Amino acid sequence: MAAVVAEFFGILGLERLPPETLGELIPYLLTVLVGVVLVSGVFRVVGALTDALLGFWRWR
Repeated sequence: MAAVVAEFFGILGLERLPPETLGELIPYLLTVLVGVVLVSGVFRVVGALTDALLGFWRWR
């Protein structure tokens, strides 16, 4: 699981080292927040498509 999280942050472009100051922390957290929102949006779209397909096939 740690490798998956590290790869996710690597895709986002975050460094492996944590931020040391508040000036570095704010952009770091914003990048993480944007990444989490994008990933959750993709899962929501995939879930909606799956639900629509399965619902269509069930009532066909």
